[in-house]
This record gives sequence, structure tokens and C-alpha cells, in this order.
Amino acid sequence: MRLRAPAKVNLCLRLGPRRPDGYHRVTTLLQAIDLYDELELEPAGETEVEGFADDTLVAGSLAALVETRHVRIQKRIPVAAGLGGGSSDAAAVLRALRGERTANELHEIARALGTDVPFFLSGAETGFCTGRGDRVQALPEFPRGHAFVMVPPSEGLSTADVYAASTPNPAFRADEGELIRRMHTVRRAQDVAALMANDLEPAALRLRPEVAGALEQLRSAGALAAQVSGSGPTAFGLFEHRAAAEEAAAGITGALAASPV
Repeated sequence: MRLRAPAKVNLCLRLGPRRPDGYHRVTTLLQAIDLYDELELEPAGETEVEGFADDTLVAGSLAALVETRHVRIQKRIPVAAGLGGGSSDAAAVLRALRGERTANELHEIARALGTDVPFFLSGAETGFCTGRGDRVQALPEFPRGHAFVMVPPSEGLSTADVYAASTPNPAFRADEGELIRRMHTVRRAQDVAALMANDLEPAALRLRPEVAGALEQLRSAGALAAQVSGSGPTAFGLFEHRAAAEEAAAGITGALAASPV
């Protein structure tokens, strides 16, 4: 069995107060992109994951399903980079091996594995996510003519470290309401650019100051907007179309062009 698992970028991420369960309230707008990990699953008496020594999420998804497989992962999504690769890999396994489980049962497994797993499990191309980021509303009418350039880091960054170093947005409710109001009126790449924001970016830049240089490169290359994706440290820029993104990526060392799926 062969599976593909897409990456994501956070077009907007607003960080709210800490909840009683220890997680922060989060409102985020996620976009799946055409950068994929590839997984190959084969029957096995014990679970073994090849190709990604630090995997916990694929093994965790198999354990939650009470399944065992030999899994080969071809990683194309940078690791610990704010692009959701591990979560997407886990969601691909959940979808493929769901058996007779209901959507609600599968969602509960997904949210226990990680905050981004429910988005990937949903199959949404663009998703508005609330709660701690685990409640997903698909936005099928969101435009997809634009493209992105990503500048992956040479070294990953711990999500927990970024959240610990971040301060909740004091205007969370107002910014959340503004995002809800505006996301349904987006028609062009310029409208997407106007939505972009990330409350985790200041902490990510303090922990990885060199990412500021990548953001400046993207802006100099013509990005309509540029920011860190999720908890970082990948910097990404929004471009009006794929040709512009590919031209910009060619001029930035290590950069990747991608489009919405």
C-alpha cells in the first residue's frame, strides 16, 4: 500500500490564552500544499518504521488502530519545520487503515496524536481550525491560484519550545473575529496576503534569529507577504502564481516552490 501525505502552511495563526487542559486556544487557517512525504505499508508481525528514525506519530497511529505494519517513509517534507509532515504521515495511515471506525472515533484518535493531525485527516485543502487547532472547518471555496516559496531551516525547532517562549495575543478575540469575517471574502492572492499573520513568529525568531534573513530574502524576491509557518522555523512567502514562485525559489538557496493542493 502506497500513500502520499501533503505538507501545510499556516496562513494565519492566532494564539489565545492557555486552557484548563494546558493547551492554548488557537485559531489558525491551514493550507495543504503539493509537497509530499511518501509512505509504503506492508503487513508485518511487528511495527517497524524505516526512513525516519525519529518517528513517533506513524507508530502511534498504528498502535491506536491496533495494527502492525512495516512502514517505509520517503521524507520530502522538512522535519520539525512547521510544515506538519509527521502529522500528515500519521493522518495518511489513519485514513488508509480506518476499518469500520466512525469519523468521530477516528477524529478522537487523531487529536490525541497531535494538534495538526485532525486537519490532515479531514482531507480539507484549506481549513479553519479552532479549539487547540483540532476542530476543523473545510473552506472549499478558498482560492488556490497563488503559490508559495518555502525556505526550510538547516535545523528544526521544537514546537513546545516555541509555545513556551510565546505570549498569548491580548487581542485574540478581536483578531479571531476579524479572520472569520474576512476569510469568506478572499478572492485573490492579495486578499490572502492581507490575512497572513502568525503570533508564534516573534518567539520563533528569537530562538532562530537567522530566519529573519530568509524572510527578507522572500520579500526582496517579490513575495506579497512572508512569515514563519506554524511554530517554525520554515519561512514562506506568498506569490501571485506558480511561475513567479518558481522564479523566486531559483534565486534563494535551498528554497522550494509549492502550490495549494
